[in-house]
Amino acid sequence: MIENSWQPLPIQRESGLLGERVSLWRNHRLWHMAESGYLIDGFEKRPGVHPWQGEHLGKWLHAAVLAWRVTGDEKIKQEMASNVERLLATQLPDGYLGTYDSESTFVAMPERGAVQDDVGKTLKRGGWDIWTHRYNLYGLLTYEQYFPDERIVDACRKMADLLIRVYGEGGSDITHYGTREGISSTTLLESIMMLYERTGENAYLEFAEYMVEAIENNPGHELMGTMLDGGSVVKPGDGKGYQLMANLLGFIRLFRCTEDQRYHEAVIKGWEQILDKHILVTGGPWTRKMEYNGNVECFAYTADFDPKKIYVEGCCDATWMQLNIHLFELTGDARYMDEAEKTLLNSLYGHQHDDGIKWCYYTTPNQSAMEFTPRLHCCASSMPRGMEMLSAHLIGEIDGAMSINGLFPFTAELPDQFGEGSVAVESDLPFGSSTTITLQGLAAKSFRLEFRVPSSIDLETVKVNGDDAAVNKNDRGFYEINRSWEEGDVIDITYAGRLESHIQAGEEGKAWMAFSLGPLALAEQVKGDTQPLSIDCSIPVESILRSVESDGQNIRYRIEGTDIELVPYYQAGTDATGTRTYFRVGNMSKEDADAIAEAVAERDRLSVE
Repeated sequence: MIENSWQPLPIQRESGLLGERVSLWRNHRLWHMAESGYLIDGFEKRPGVHPWQGEHLGKWLHAAVLAWRVTGDEKIKQEMASNVERLLATQLPDGYLGTYDSESTFVAMPERGAVQDDVGKTLKRGGWDIWTHRYNLYGLLTYEQYFPDERIVDACRKMADLLIRVYGEGGSDITHYGTREGISSTTLLESIMMLYERTGENAYLEFAEYMVEAIENNPGHELMGTMLDGGSVVKPGDGKGYQLMANLLGFIRLFRCTEDQRYHEAVIKGWEQILDKHILVTGGPWTRKMEYNGNVECFAYTADFDPKKIYVEGCCDATWMQLNIHLFELTGDARYMDEAEKTLLNSLYGHQHDDGIKWCYYTTPNQSAMEFTPRLHCCASSMPRGMEMLSAHLIGEIDGAMSINGLFPFTAELPDQFGEGSVAVESDLPFGSSTTITLQGLAAKSFRLEFRVPSSIDLETVKVNGDDAAVNKNDRGFYEINRSWEEGDVIDITYAGRLESHIQAGEEGKAWMAFSLGPLALAEQVKGDTQPLSIDCSIPVESILRSVESDGQNIRYRIEGTDIELVPYYQAGTDATGTRTYFRVGNMSKEDADAIAEAVAERDRLSVE
């Protein structure tokens, strides 16, 4: 088995913007969900009231466990324990642990589950029962990792054994149950592999590999083969973004456990394609309903980009972050955390209301109004998981080095190999230009300390105890200092965020431009829908935008010759305002025109596959 290359170390707390935003979840939404009764009611009073009601408890458990790791909050611990006990008490003798009535379970109707559209208004029970078990396994196994209990592992075995009896070798085809050629059901891969990692029992690895066979034998799914052949992510399962990336998470765990390079190659090719063709300046994976796919949550071709017609589903934000974080664990490569961080700071925070309870299900980069809601929907249950996972990776260890991952403010205790003291990182990122790292209570120790500078930020100076430090950038994109460290050592780092423009080709040969400052996307705060501005892309970005304010979190840029001001994207959308992130392009260069022509040709070529 391939072990993670980069191992996280526990933190004590986050501060700054990261601390503010994650605290909104921990202090408000976490309890809004827990006290609603909705997490457990569907299990205790079958049938539940919604086809995928059962997903929420597993998602909540995952995020709540990670929140407890940081806060040590006894109330969260007690709430988790209560929900786990109540969930286990609802498991049927055959292992079933869902929210459906007996005639609608995946056991009763294994080949007849896809009876409603994923986002349609006609909701019938059936089709998302495996999905519920996928998240039960995920949540329970995450909880059991920190609160060991063989009863929980046995309950997970019973669920998995039942799934194997129905969908294992000689049973029904799992891709015939659920939606989009079964791509929703085969997200089970990741959870089954988590059970294999926990138990080491070959039956679960064999079942996961058998599911991959089913995926590859279904021409409408065929995720691995499509990726290995250089095909488009728009094809497998109609390109359903959230579920497609969740299947890739299963491939990552299969690679870790089998060392089969096909899984790794498929993930990397999928990741590269999503990053290149389907990620906005905000880090959000965009989707759009077209005649060749299933619904608004499916990847569309680049030539069909229109900033007013596309969507970012919150579940896609969270799953894209998970995909990047797990690839980072495998490799320690900074580019993966750069992408996870960009999504968090922009798209995900843009979904989150500052009351701590309401979230948007969808956002659109150019929209006249936000649609925040307090209701319990899948995206508002997914996105806290992305937040907590990034917080869990602010510091770690790799090849004997202490790895500080991003320069955001936090504190953490250090293990013996790093002097058994603590580290305090003080910073106002993503807004400021400096970070201070202080080592406290440290026994003298020699080790490498490395740090990652967030994307689109240029490192300027590094000083240790006031003196210039010798710093090397390694092949993973981290800066290294190798020396003997002592109590009270201070590292002062200064940097500057780059102001950048981004051109996106799209529908009818049109093109749009967006802007960013360091890792922050910029957007206009709008009320209602006004005519888009056309921007001359042939001039430098510094000639297009002029800084108006850059004090603390108050960042504003004005588009020259207009009264249009841009602020950080996540600040632009409120109860009363929407966002304009992309602007029409004028005076396009031949290079840009050729890129658009190529994108249109690609759409024509791939849409017939």
